[in-house]
Amino acid sequence: MAVYAGGILFVFLLRMIGVAIGTVRILLTNRGNELWSGTLGFFEVLVYVIGIGVVVQDLTDIPMLLSYCFGFSVGTVVGIRIEQRMAMGYVNLRAISRAQSAQIANALRDAGFGATLSHGEGRDGSVGIITATVSRKHSRRAMQLVHQLDPDAFMVADEARAVARGWLPSAATIFPTATAGVQRTVPAPSPSQPLPDLAPDEETEADVEAQRAESNAPA
Repeated sequence: MAVYAGGILFVFLLRMIGVAIGTVRILLTNRGNELWSGTLGFFEVLVYVIGIGVVVQDLTDIPMLLSYCFGFSVGTVVGIRIEQRMAMGYVNLRAISRAQSAQIANALRDAGFGATLSHGEGRDGSVGIITATVSRKHSRRAMQLVHQLDPDAFMVADEARAVARGWLPSAATIFPTATAGVQRTVPAPSPSQPLPDLAPDEETEADVEAQRAESNAPA
């Protein structure tokens, strides 16, 4: 009896570990992490084959089947918890505030986050929109900072699949495959470097049309 109970527990643990590994692998795959996804996939299949090999020996063994299914459910929850603990990647945080947008942006910058402030029109008037891309490990701290300054601020956090450059330490090395195709934008000219004027003999099409209209106008 003890051996049978140990077999049931063994199947349960195998299935729980395998599904936990598979859940983490899927979440990492969605973020483009090829190395970890491939490594975890190897162990996921290994554990799965061992577990299913024990169960299929006697499909009429109900306790063994139930332990296998229960291990799947528990493994899913455990995998999600593990991935949340790992907190890999970045999130896009957007906060909308009516009165404290400038203070929120400055507070995020003082805390070490990069923040961009823009303005928009809401139902009740003008609002400030603060956009910040932060590490998942520090996203909760950033959201708490926004909430402290404006408890009524509307916040949305979306997962960032690829991040390159910007106010993010080592962001370009987090997703090497995803950022490989990102084109570098051309910086705008600074005020000390004004755009060159057109030469006197370089007339645009709009200037030609304007001259034709003036010559055809009635005296």
